[in-house]
Amino acid sequence: MLDATILLQILWTSLATSSYYVLFAVAFALVLKVTRLFNFAQAAIMTIAFYTAFVAVQWLMWPVWAAFGGMMAVTLAASYLLERIGFEALRKRGVSVMFVFVFTLMVSEFVAYVAMLIFGTWPQTIFPTIFWPATLIGNIAISAWDLPAIATTLGSLAALFVFMRFSRVGQFMVGVADNPDLAELYGINKRQIFLVAMLIAGVFSALGMFLYGTRAQVLPQTGVSLMLFAIAATIMGGIGNIAGAAITAVILGIIQNASILVISSEWQGFLLYLFLFLAIVFFPNGLRLPRRHVRFGTATRELAPGPDTPAAESKA
Repeated sequence: MLDATILLQILWTSLATSSYYVLFAVAFALVLKVTRLFNFAQAAIMTIAFYTAFVAVQWLMWPVWAAFGGMMAVTLAASYLLERIGFEALRKRGVSVMFVFVFTLMVSEFVAYVAMLIFGTWPQTIFPTIFWPATLIGNIAISAWDLPAIATTLGSLAALFVFMRFSRVGQFMVGVADNPDLAELYGINKRQIFLVAMLIAGVFSALGMFLYGTRAQVLPQTGVSLMLFAIAATIMGGIGNIAGAAITAVILGIIQNASILVISSEWQGFLLYLFLFLAIVFFPNGLRLPRRHVRFGTATRELAPGPDTPAAESKA
């Protein structure tokens, strides 16, 4: 029989492990919001980020801070090349969305194939072990990985919010996302804004893979699975709604982790495709809460004005 301790432990673990899901979902939702393209090549960026950190730590024996910096540099370079050589070239040629879709899938599969040739099919982790020391608070086990992961995600989201809300480039990104052609008429360089969005997404993807790779084992195809999770969260959260994608990623992460109570662990991967199926078929416009219905309406909108009611009040 389940007790409160088990449920609280699952909830805490789900919240902690949802940290990288949130980063992946925000990266995917941001690029989709600004460029209006489904960037399936994000899986390739995630694969590059992980194996760069893996090589730096396991093969080159770099300290963690140097490995992290090298991972960020390589990921940003890959994101730059993907935008300039890939997406920008396709925009100039005016290709259809279908060609962009095929291109991004090709990039993801190619990078996964190269990673398999170099690193094999054996699962890898950034550090030699993924077991972290835990501390009991009450009856809840909190590992040394949990709090830094949550803090990293919250700090990244806060930085993105401040950047989008108060910086000049962030406001340009909002303008391009709303109407790219009109924004260009006002002197905003769409080319640079698309690049900035891709670079920010690269940073979030690298952060997410560093967290994931220090907690779980990674295969060359892992990036594709994590990208599909991000797609499901983005669609359910509402396309163009970055905050909605982040919140939905947490909810889906909790559901996936809590499913261990009713299904065996080998079936948890099935939930990813179930999430994606539900998102595409039933929630293409995102999850929407039902509208509240007031029994008698409002005095200013649904009640007919009386003969002694002033005109100004009737239009309030």
